[in-house]
Amino acid sequence: MHIGAPEVHTEGGRLTWSVSVRGPADAPERLWFALPEEHAGLVTELADPAVIGLLVPAMHLGEPLIAEGPVTDELVHAITHGYQHILEAVIPGLRRVPLQIASPVPARDPAPGVGTGFSGGIDSFAVLAEHFYQPVAEDLRLTHLTLFNVGAMKGGEPGRRHFGRVHALLAPVAERIGLPFVPIDSNLDDFFGFVGFTQTHGPRNLSAASLLQSGIGRFYFASSGPFRAVGVRRAHSTSFSDPISMPLVATRRFRPVFHGSEYTRAEKTLVVATIAESHESLNVCTSFSADGRNCSRCDKCLRTQLTLELTGHLAAYDRAFDLHVYRTVRAAYIDEVAWSRRIYAGEIRELAQHTGFPIPTAAAGFARYALRRAARKAGVIARRFAVGSRRARQSSSPSSTKRAKSGL
Repeated sequence: MHIGAPEVHTEGGRLTWSVSVRGPADAPERLWFALPEEHAGLVTELADPAVIGLLVPAMHLGEPLIAEGPVTDELVHAITHGYQHILEAVIPGLRRVPLQIASPVPARDPAPGVGTGFSGGIDSFAVLAEHFYQPVAEDLRLTHLTLFNVGAMKGGEPGRRHFGRVHALLAPVAERIGLPFVPIDSNLDDFFGFVGFTQTHGPRNLSAASLLQSGIGRFYFASSGPFRAVGVRRAHSTSFSDPISMPLVATRRFRPVFHGSEYTRAEKTLVVATIAESHESLNVCTSFSADGRNCSRCDKCLRTQLTLELTGHLAAYDRAFDLHVYRTVRAAYIDEVAWSRRIYAGEIRELAQHTGFPIPTAAAGFARYALRRAARKAGVIARRFAVGSRRARQSSSPSSTKRAKSGL
């Protein structure tokens, strides 16, 4: 895979950073990132974002990654001495490849900015809690929030439109928080047709974050799991290995830092509950509705609401969730938590035991869950049978027979 030198263009208030790409079939001829021109001072002149972002596709091809533009020499060393080894161990179908860099350059001094991704969820609010709302050393205090379109919202124009809607919903929240909000659009997802976003979200987000290294020298990535889940192994997500792999690619100029693995999701939720802004703006739902409100019935919504209920904070979130919807499915969800082996269910059971909240036994919870599931299936079968019977009656009625004979 051959990567050209970075080019920067501005038009209509939008800055586009791009490189030419040769090698992968059925992929674009250029990789680009775009953001509002007002954030131009953050954007790097280096080819580091392309090298990081296209490393996984190059490893999938099994061919050398060749870069014409300037690339930080420390990054080159890190990629060939550890980072690729972890990617190869985690993601099936990858193999290590050599890097051929025409212009390795030493890293400059780090910029003073401190950034983090902001989705409005528990993980991102937890970073804000400890690096903005609470007292912290000035070098660790957040100065920027970001939002990346690198595949989580799907590719192409549909994903781009969804990215725009999400940004429009989150921008007022960032404004109330009082931090600049940097949205970065890209076509990076178009180079990953062979693998899904979840299994590669680490290097994708790292690529976008490195684009801002001229202004942001430290970037906090919100961990989605506790230390006990961290490890290098085959997995459906890089979230388990990112806390190990991402710090390997730190340079003097750009330092990715992981935050939050010391907490369980339940503990993070308690930290976030201390932030008044989250009472209105917390969004943990994957549906991201037009009004920004959580659906209140999906798994992520339910586990968050139950955790808030166990700790006495649920009522404060009546603007973020539809608590009436929650109450209609609450009992069924508690039964599922009682027997589920998911790590979040175990954390909720531990919290319930600590707070004295009654959780049924695993056997009782599973029995009721099985009965509800059987009832749902029976209802589906009954509805299908009723529809089939109605259609059969209609097709055998005298009027339908007359129409058939007349050719109508």
